[in-house]
Amino acid sequence: MSAVIDLGEMRHGGDGDEPLPAPPRPPGRIARVVALGCLVLLAVTGASAPDRRPVPVRVPAPQGAAFVVLADRLMVADGPGTVGRGGRVVAGHRLPDGEPLWRFTLPAGDHVLGLDIAAGGLLVTSSPAGAGDTISTLLDPDTGASRWRRPGYPVATAAGGLLLESPRAAGAGSVLAVDPGTGAVRWTLPIPAQGVAYRTDGHGVTQLVLVSPDGRVSVHDAATGALTHAGRVPAAPDGVSYRYAQVVANLLLVDGAPGTVTAYGLDRLDARWTVPVQERAGLWFTDCAGMICLRDQVGGARTLDPATGRPAWADERWLGTAPVDGRLLAATPGTGLELNRWVLEPTTGRVLGRLGRWRLTGAVREPGALLGLRHLTGDRTLVGALDVPAVEARARAVLPGSWDACVDSGTVLVCLRPAGGLTIWPVGR
Repeated sequence: MSAVIDLGEMRHGGDGDEPLPAPPRPPGRIARVVALGCLVLLAVTGASAPDRRPVPVRVPAPQGAAFVVLADRLMVADGPGTVGRGGRVVAGHRLPDGEPLWRFTLPAGDHVLGLDIAAGGLLVTSSPAGAGDTISTLLDPDTGASRWRRPGYPVATAAGGLLLESPRAAGAGSVLAVDPGTGAVRWTLPIPAQGVAYRTDGHGVTQLVLVSPDGRVSVHDAATGALTHAGRVPAAPDGVSYRYAQVVANLLLVDGAPGTVTAYGLDRLDARWTVPVQERAGLWFTDCAGMICLRDQVGGARTLDPATGRPAWADERWLGTAPVDGRLLAATPGTGLELNRWVLEPTTGRVLGRLGRWRLTGAVREPGALLGLRHLTGDRTLVGALDVPAVEARARAVLPGSWDACVDSGTVLVCLRPAGGLTIWPVGR
């Protein structure tokens, strides 16, 4: 097994080989004497000294498996790609040695949708085969024991709580707020057929916004469920549902007259501005680090000023943009899934720097958790830690072979092979 190579820092993501350091000067007489003494000492002790190089550890995992790291625990689950072939087992392993600790099997009919962390436990999201609510189950990371299990898709709140959303047709859905540690229900709200929109602050949900097809709007505090304020907007054009009814950049956007979208302030539900939009499939709005981005299936970046609704900037070269720690991470074509990654200033679209060519892995929403993978010659993979605010890519390791995804615990990299199977690579901090 090849050893991991720590490359130190690689700033600004250059794709070419780093320049080699200048050859060292010949040592002076004193240095030669010291070096000779060290060699003698090594000759005496080296025969009995064990090989202290860290050894990579293999962990069984199916193709497309989901996996997360929490402290000194690695937790692995059959991923969505294994639906129809099982997809019901979650296993816990100790880091860094990979020792199996426990196995948890979901009830018959359930398959794993994803893994996350909540209240110091492993949050497993699963779905019954056929019709049925998404199920959330919290497992103890040390034992695999189930702490609680409830219907609903999990959404984290800024105050450290957890919402479980169960949308249904005809306005029969609900959202429950639960204690993430115990699963105890704190409060519940019915949600209309339009669904629920969320106001966030970068740490989680702060408010829930419910919009009915007749134009009634209620805004609730995410920590208590209390009604903060209510008001009205124009009814849905078809009387059944809005095409847009979403919260973006602290504004409620709804479609009114054909071909227009109106923005309302969430604090008073006062109309701020109305803009024309092209009525075509695949057009939607997203929050771009405080700006409003218009998305479609064509690509490019178009932004609106949330204060006025006027166009702020546009750039057709970007394949897409995503907010990361107050910046925008943009991409242009590269090699296959390895795209050229750029960092933009959100309000102007100005290019702040280039991170290099990477395929993204890790968690975009967690500071310091975003990783990039790049294939190198000789069937090797460069793993880089991508610091978007600093516009810096720092090499973490060069691994032999090809890898689908990696997570970084701070002392080990855990990576998944395309054909399945995880490997724990000790890399240090």
